[in-house]
Amino acid sequence: MGQVLIITGGYLNIEFARQYTKTLSFDKVFAVDKGLEYADAIGIMPDFIVGDFDTVSKTLLETYEKRIEREQLHTKTERHPAKKDATDTELALQQAISERAEQITILGATGSRLDHVLANINLLIQSEKAGVPCYLVDETNRIQLLTSPGRHTCILEKKNQHGRYLSVIPFTDRVSGVTLQGVAYPLKDRDLVRESSLTVSNEIIDEKAYITLKNGKMLVIESKDQ
Repeated sequence: MGQVLIITGGYLNIEFARQYTKTLSFDKVFAVDKGLEYADAIGIMPDFIVGDFDTVSKTLLETYEKRIEREQLHTKTERHPAKKDATDTELALQQAISERAEQITILGATGSRLDHVLANINLLIQSEKAGVPCYLVDETNRIQLLTSPGRHTCILEKKNQHGRYLSVIPFTDRVSGVTLQGVAYPLKDRDLVRESSLTVSNEIIDEKAYITLKNGKMLVIESKDQ
C-alpha cells in the first residue's frame, strides 16, 4: 500500500505538522480519535477514522460522517468501545499493518501523558515484527526502532536530520555489535546495556550517519531543544 500517515490524539503542534506533512509522500491517512481534529486543522481528509471517540469533538465527528455520506467518500469510520484491550493508536497501527503498509509515520504520539508516550514507543516493536518501519514524530523528536533479527541498519542524512542531536537507546537489557559511523562519537562493534547513558546526545558530522547492531533492540532518536 505504500506509506501510511497516522494522526493520533496526543500533543501535536499544528504548524509543525502542516509543514512536516508536506515533506511526506503518503498514500493513506488514518485519523485516531482526537487526531481527526488535528487532521481537520492541517487540512487533510482521512481515509480511515478510528477510535472510541471519547476525546474528539462530537460536532466535528458528525460533520465528517455526514460529509462522507453526502459526498460518497471512501473514508471508513470504525467505532470501538471505550473498554477494550488496545489503545486507539494500536488499533490504527494494526490496521495499517494489515493493509500492508510499507512505512508508517505517527504524529500526535507524544505529549504530557507519559503512559501513552511509553505505550506508543512500545508499539514500534509490533511494526518492526511485521517488517514495517515506523516513526514517531513531533516538532523536537523523531523516533524509530532498530532490531536484530529484523531491520538492523539505518542511514541518516545530515541535511535531512530531525534536529541536532542523535541518541541510540538500548531497548533490551543488552544490545550487541553496535556500530556508529559518521558521528562525533563513533562506536565499532560495541555492546550496550540498558542502564548506561553512553550513547545519548551524539551528533552527525559527515554527510551521512550509519547505525547498525548485531543483536537486540534499540531506539534511534533524532532530537533538538525547543
